[in-house]
Amino acid sequence: MSYPPQEYDESKSNTAVWTATVLLILSFVIGLLIFPPLYDAPKGEAASTVLFIGRFHPILLHLPVGALIVLSIMELACLTSSGEYRFGSAALLTLWIGAAGSVLAVLAGIMLSREGGYTGGNFTLHQTLALVGTAGVLLALCLRLYAMGQQNRELMHAYRAVFFGSFGLMSLGAHFGGNMSHGSKFLTEHAPEPMKSQMITMEKWMLSMVEPPKASANESKAQPAVEPITPAPKPAPAPSVEAPPATTMPAPNPNPPPASPPRGKDKLVFQDVILPIFAAKCNKCHGEEKQKGELRMDTFESLLIGGENAAEKKNNIVPGKPDESLTIQSIVAPIDDDVHMPPEGKDQLTPAEISAIRYWVQAGASATQKISDAQFPADAKEALPQ
Repeated sequence: MSYPPQEYDESKSNTAVWTATVLLILSFVIGLLIFPPLYDAPKGEAASTVLFIGRFHPILLHLPVGALIVLSIMELACLTSSGEYRFGSAALLTLWIGAAGSVLAVLAGIMLSREGGYTGGNFTLHQTLALVGTAGVLLALCLRLYAMGQQNRELMHAYRAVFFGSFGLMSLGAHFGGNMSHGSKFLTEHAPEPMKSQMITMEKWMLSMVEPPKASANESKAQPAVEPITPAPKPAPAPSVEAPPATTMPAPNPNPPPASPPRGKDKLVFQDVILPIFAAKCNKCHGEEKQKGELRMDTFESLLIGGENAAEKKNNIVPGKPDESLTIQSIVAPIDDDVHMPPEGKDQLTPAEISAIRYWVQAGASATQKISDAQFPADAKEALPQ
């Protein structure tokens, strides 16, 4: 079916737009050939120019988002023949701008990933959905151009199906990108309860498709550790039928109850004081999903190893020497200094939190030191669990 002649009276070849579209698609393909998407850590150091362009990714991505949202509204007006006649050309221009912005944002994002520190399920989904969504928007652009040239309403419906599907994929990809920047609970934390549970379920399902080995490995490691402990006590009572062993077995039973009451006092300095500070202030950039500068701060072992600037020197955390520890140097540096962490504009560590971390390093940076045995300075008390 074609548009009525009185409303859409002449076929439009859109030669200039076709030429620009072909060049845009070629630019996208060539860009992907030069900078293929990476899902693992980059093997070499990227050129400064590549990283400079890559860091425009957070700015560039707002262009296609805005253009494609406007286009979604315009397409609703274009559902009728008269609406298409009035707004079709403007919709085409908006679609081209959105497609071009998507290409630029995706290529800049791939360049940014050359910086390293981008891994995990959120990154995999963010990059994959952005690539598929951008390819879909380019296909939609070709379909709209052809449908307008042929004045074909059925083909225009096919275009809209491809466009809205592709835009939906890009929106999902943007959500996982937000998880990388702001943490996994950023969008769901304040969502209405029924919607929240649905969103979390869907998110977990999608993440499970790209990181199943991690989940199964954790489960398999957890079970063997528990199973050997249960059989061990049972064989002991069997051979010892005599009276003395029988009296020995009940003796351990009264011992566990006294161990549980002091549990609150047996909290560990690293696990219950230091790690929560890093989780709140540092791990969005130095956690499991993202490791800027190859530095992870979400486990004791990775914190001691350090990142690209400290692993070889082993000076990320120097037990007993806070002033020589790179982590301490970074958090106490002036906020306008390039080495200061967290960067300006991010949630900064409080004086109490800095004092607690400094004390922990000064006391030996132990993973097993108990809070009850620690002698925190007075100005660190606010950082301790109540």
